[in-house]
Amino acid sequence: MNKISLVTMALLMSGFAQAEVTRLQHPTEFIVKFKDGISKEFKNTWMAKAQTKQISKNGTFVVSLPKVAKASEALKDVAALSNVEWAAPNYIYEGEAREAFTPNDPQFAKQRHHLIIKSPEAWDKTLGQAEVVVAVADDGFDLAHEDMTTSYYVNPNEIAGNGIDDDNNGYIDDTKGWDFNEADNDPSSDSSNGAHGTHVAGIIAAGFDDGVGVTGISPNVKVMPLKFYGERRWTSAMVYETYTYAADNGAKVLTVSYNIDGFANDEVFNRAVDYVDSKGVILFNSAGNGNAHQSARTKFGKILLVASTKTKVGSEDERSSFSNYGVDVDIAAPGDPIYSHGRTNRYVDMSGTSMASPNAAAVAGFIWSVFPEYTREQVVQKLLTSSDDIDSLNDRYKFKLGAGRINASNAVDEKVNFTTVRQAWFDKGVLNIQFRGLVSAITGRSAIRVERISQRGAEIIETEEQGALEVGQSVMRIKLTNAQAGTYRIHVSSEQLADPFGRAIDGDNDGVEGGNYVQTIEL
Repeated sequence: MNKISLVTMALLMSGFAQAEVTRLQHPTEFIVKFKDGISKEFKNTWMAKAQTKQISKNGTFVVSLPKVAKASEALKDVAALSNVEWAAPNYIYEGEAREAFTPNDPQFAKQRHHLIIKSPEAWDKTLGQAEVVVAVADDGFDLAHEDMTTSYYVNPNEIAGNGIDDDNNGYIDDTKGWDFNEADNDPSSDSSNGAHGTHVAGIIAAGFDDGVGVTGISPNVKVMPLKFYGERRWTSAMVYETYTYAADNGAKVLTVSYNIDGFANDEVFNRAVDYVDSKGVILFNSAGNGNAHQSARTKFGKILLVASTKTKVGSEDERSSFSNYGVDVDIAAPGDPIYSHGRTNRYVDMSGTSMASPNAAAVAGFIWSVFPEYTREQVVQKLLTSSDDIDSLNDRYKFKLGAGRINASNAVDEKVNFTTVRQAWFDKGVLNIQFRGLVSAITGRSAIRVERISQRGAEIIETEEQGALEVGQSVMRIKLTNAQAGTYRIHVSSEQLADPFGRAIDGDNDGVEGGNYVQTIEL
């Protein structure tokens, strides 16, 4: 019998309770990012004063102070230095951060998710043309699994086993990913970790048409295995180093199936997300398994959050009872249950938003393989607007499961659907407008016009100037300068809002570019 942690066993016995993750500030460590252009001599002189470890080639270091010193006190002084871009605490995260999952009967409805998202129809159209690297940050991987023999990304610029950092990226012999939890070049699973990461990797890139086991979604996607969770305490530094490594070493997509609610006000995590975003990487994260509405992670506008839907016969596309939801969830994908890899050449069913996120990430990778000329925003536009509307099956969660449930067949078509407006409403005096698809540019000050209707007629209400939405945002929030109770008419001018392909949005939702969206609502 495989060893399993007491925490994980408790999760398995209790179903889908969202485990609590707590954090504390590391007493003697903090993280510092030097400004670009700082001389190597200055860094070496400064670093000689304390024990340091570089965690990104962009000039970010973990600083370890003597035990008698306090990181919280040193932080203020370091942050004030003219050569420092930012300095922040290195938090320690404790508790079960993996989104809870439950192994089911392995003989039940194997890989039904492919039928639901129409993978076979997609494969009939194309198998893709370009290799795309999808990084997976998780608890370890069965690198020797029989169904992943050619599915892991191999660094072409590193010579295995020579003890040299051949590609000068700061990591010796990183031929097949890295273990950021134990700081070595082996992201393999161990006795108590790796079932989660192994299953996720199989969802994305299990061997295609190889006569073995199951299959992933995109034949040309390779998984970059990045272990950041395991025997050692989970810290902000580990997460930061993992994310920046993925962005700097060839990943086009990064998927993470972990509870990041506690990271909402962690500056280091936010810096990691910003860095990944600046490199044009698509970042996915599980929406969460707490059956929660608008959980803390929905504040991250640069992350695509993925809700879970059911795959069982008769309940396809219904929201999984454990899945988080809300207007800031970006998309839904099958996750309940998903048949994929277990460790030591086994195959198992698991359920959770942990399984939904890699399904969405794999389709994004598939799109990029078929259309390698696309930008990151164009891939996301295709993913969101090619999804299937499942609101009719989820009345209580209308507009709260993202743009729809992923559809691989639609995603690889030449056709690209337009961005549309889904709904508008007031919340605490703030106007909210939800879109299906991206708004990448606003070309006019009157793109959103708000009028207050009274017996005297229509009065135009001044609003704050709006900018384009982030890649993981579907809701535009607009503050009114003089919000009062009453009736308002909202005009969305399609010609002044552009999608990532430079087209006007479909304001009147008739399938054709152009047409304005108009709605009357009460405040």
